[in-house]
Amino acid sequence: MAEEENRFKKKKKRKWQFPDTYVLILGLMLLAVVMTYVVPAGNFERMEDPSSGQMVVQPGTYESAEQTPVSFLDFFMAVPQGLEKNAVTVFFIFLIGGCFGVVNATGSLHQLIRKSITAGKGKSGEIIIAVLLIVFGLAGGVVGMAEECLAFLPILVTLAIGLGYDAVVGVAIMLMGVCFGYGTAPINPFTVGLAQSIAGLPLFSGMWYRWILWGVSAVVAVAFLIHYCRKVKADPSKSLVADLDYSEFCLEDVGETKLTKRQGAVLTCFFGGIILLMAMIVLKGWYMTELSAYFFGLALVCGLVYGMSLNEMARHFVDGMKDMVYPAILVGIAAGISIIMENGNILDSIVNAFAQPLSHTPQVINGGLMMFVQTLINLFIPSGTGQAVVTMPLMAPLADVVGITRQTAVLAYQLGDGCSNCIIPTGAMMMAAISFGKVPYVRWAKFIAKWLGLQLIIGFSFCVIASVIQLGPF
Repeated sequence: MAEEENRFKKKKKRKWQFPDTYVLILGLMLLAVVMTYVVPAGNFERMEDPSSGQMVVQPGTYESAEQTPVSFLDFFMAVPQGLEKNAVTVFFIFLIGGCFGVVNATGSLHQLIRKSITAGKGKSGEIIIAVLLIVFGLAGGVVGMAEECLAFLPILVTLAIGLGYDAVVGVAIMLMGVCFGYGTAPINPFTVGLAQSIAGLPLFSGMWYRWILWGVSAVVAVAFLIHYCRKVKADPSKSLVADLDYSEFCLEDVGETKLTKRQGAVLTCFFGGIILLMAMIVLKGWYMTELSAYFFGLALVCGLVYGMSLNEMARHFVDGMKDMVYPAILVGIAAGISIIMENGNILDSIVNAFAQPLSHTPQVINGGLMMFVQTLINLFIPSGTGQAVVTMPLMAPLADVVGITRQTAVLAYQLGDGCSNCIIPTGAMMMAAISFGKVPYVRWAKFIAKWLGLQLIIGFSFCVIASVIQLGPF
């Protein structure tokens, strides 16, 4: 009898599982609440920068403030406040999902992916992966695209799985590309342009050095991802997500690749629309609101071209949005972490604490150390623009004090901000991307941490070289 009871207890014993991403984010929010009771509150004064129009921190104005710890009620309030703060991104994700719901219902993308899979058997599959990674690297480094690239994830994950790889590869094509592109950006107007403006540097000066950095980073990123692709292709059990079900991304009858005329017309409208979209981002500065409206309109056009009724379009659009509930709401909740720290007046205290030690370290490594400081700050301020307006007014004069050029400080900022966006759980883009691809955060972190380590070594080396050669003009 006793043996049966013990056996019953063992059966009832639950196997430990790593927390869901939502649980992980709520845990980080709780940690932020605790920090508002422990970390001294403080603030910098801010003034409008005439050249950029941004409210920027005034160096040397940090002062302690009255402690304003966040209450238990405020913890829960941070969730809807985060959704409100990131509302534009949340609805952008929903409308992308709706658009793909309509386009996927036509079967056009699936047929195109089937053709790509047929063409990509063997070594050419690796070429497809490499080319796509470079394209996203250019999108991040030249155009400044980030969240906008989320629209491509359903195609990328389906393509990667069809080529014999896994969902990690599909997510990595977009995330690695955008992150190394952003981190090494030669001419990204949203990060490099703004940071140089705040630092008083000529717009996009030092571009030649950043192009070299971009090229080195691109080679390393491609080599890293292709190595993983080969490992998974040779032995699918080596995949980090081998035990998970990705049947929804799998295509049946891969050998059948015939496109109907209407499907061809839908693809022409869809990809023609994407090209026009990119042009409008560059020429007209379109962002989330305009892009959301555009994808809504694109869904209508593709549905009408295929011959769908309005009721059919509505049904498929809603079905597509349903698939985006997890990543869309997650993006809003993740913003609650920074909201809690802002409400507790500890965000400026954290930035000030990270910046102070740099004035006491050797000149030659100050640029590299500044990059690591920016990487840590990125955990708390994952917005590239937000980080620029908070940190560059501090880092630019600090660069003068510690003997490195302001151009090096900008380089350190962009490397610290861009590259780590592939792993920080407070970043909306990364959390949305892995949710799109249904890759658990811990498994993604296990994969991407190795590449991020390599990229930070490259970044540190280039910052040190920039310090030695006094990368300018100043």
